Amino acid sequence: MSWFGKAGFALDRAIGMVAPSVALRRMSDRERMESLVASRSYDAARLDRYGSGWTPVNQRPDETDRVYRDRIRARARDLERNNGIAQSVLLALERNVIGTGLRPQAKVLDKSGYEMDDLNNQLEALWEVWAKPDNCDVTGHDSFYGLQRMMLRRMVTDGEIFTMMVSTGEYLPLQVQLVEADALATWIPGKKDVRIVSGVEVSPTWKPVGYWFYKDNIDGIPTEAVRVPAERVFPLFLKTRPQAVRGMSQFAHVMGNIKDSGEYMDAELMAARVAACFAAFVKTGSGGPASVGRSGMIQDRSGRDKPVTRLEPGIINTLPEGADVTFANPTHPNAGASDFVTLQQRLVGAGMGQSYEAVSRDVSQTNYSSARAAALEDEAGYKVLRQIIVEKVMEPVWNSFVASCVLSGKVTIRDYFSQPEVYNRCRWVPPGRQWVDPLKEVVATTKELSAGLTTLQDVCASKGRDWREVLEQRGREMEYWKSLGLDESEGAKG
Repeated sequence: MSWFGKAGFALDRAIGMVAPSVALRRMSDRERMESLVASRSYDAARLDRYGSGWTPVNQRPDETDRVYRDRIRARARDLERNNGIAQSVLLALERNVIGTGLRPQAKVLDKSGYEMDDLNNQLEALWEVWAKPDNCDVTGHDSFYGLQRMMLRRMVTDGEIFTMMVSTGEYLPLQVQLVEADALATWIPGKKDVRIVSGVEVSPTWKPVGYWFYKDNIDGIPTEAVRVPAERVFPLFLKTRPQAVRGMSQFAHVMGNIKDSGEYMDAELMAARVAACFAAFVKTGSGGPASVGRSGMIQDRSGRDKPVTRLEPGIINTLPEGADVTFANPTHPNAGASDFVTLQQRLVGAGMGQSYEAVSRDVSQTNYSSARAAALEDEAGYKVLRQIIVEKVMEPVWNSFVASCVLSGKVTIRDYFSQPEVYNRCRWVPPGRQWVDPLKEVVATTKELSAGLTTLQDVCASKGRDWREVLEQRGREMEYWKSLGLDESEGAKG
């Protein structure tokens, strides 16, 4: 854009603050003028009758989102409560991204590069106790793995969720508190040298330095706002623009498809119910007013009203003179309803990064190859979400957990605070996935191990297991096998 165009755009924005309609006309007229004096290099920028109605404006992320964020979040929650397709999307994500939980494997190494098994096992044992509902959740309701599923659901539905670490708890002075997006005090104005964007205080480089949350009273009515340093808040949302500090519901892309499907099925159901109410129509030939329902009347030969005959098995009835019967031929349920809903589910799945089979649970049209291809593509998307959750929430929580264990004396690490990065090493293992064809997968995995293309650690991690625990358990089984006097070679095969 030329300097003249930039100046005009700035002037339009200034005018729009006091007279939006005038600014809109100015922008439209200037775009028409530019289209006349300049050649069109891109068809996507055309301003003729094919593109005249498409006039978006470039804005910063929060300027684009803040006007619609609350409304879209409310609509997404409504779909979550009342629409089966939206619920199926969320359940598919919960099953595959989190499942029974992302579990930590401590990976503390000594100076020689070998794992410190005693310390790692001690930290993992403490974690399993702390991860129970009474110890990790401020509400005492969910285990840490239940909180993970809630984080994912709220990130997708609401667009964002905030995790805070608080110094409460009996087992450890550390608990997790999840704070919904509604708690952000978006009305807090900025001050001199303090920039606050939709409740998030940011630095000149747009790095969050603080969050302003409502301090609710017992009735949940916001009374005042308090500032929480960014070091204590772990925001979880999908960031798609560099200056974005808030998230947007992931249902925003497919909300129309989901709602249209629900309304279409409601209309089809209502039409089918109406059609089922009419079995036959009696034509009296008298020219009288039509009647509908069980209280409908016709006239007999003497002119007296007579109720419409109800249909019963084996009934034989005589109609009055001049009367005729036409049987209904209902067209509902519509034969094309299934195809329409299937198409909508495919579009919803594609917009949410999932296959149709994962969203609909319909595998009637798949074979091994197509099912495996879809599963691999889905898993690639699930890995991206897991990485975001691990980097933004799981790793900071683990770091706080290890520090709390040291401060409370449950673990003795003398030089922890001088080099915490050494003792915070951890790997998060997702739940194991089931193979489409176990025999083929086992054969392929065995060949990869033999060729050195994979490791036992990676193979066990794909099944949600710890490779050391697998080997230790295998060793115990072999020892017991030998203690019974059985053939060792048969035990090795088993």
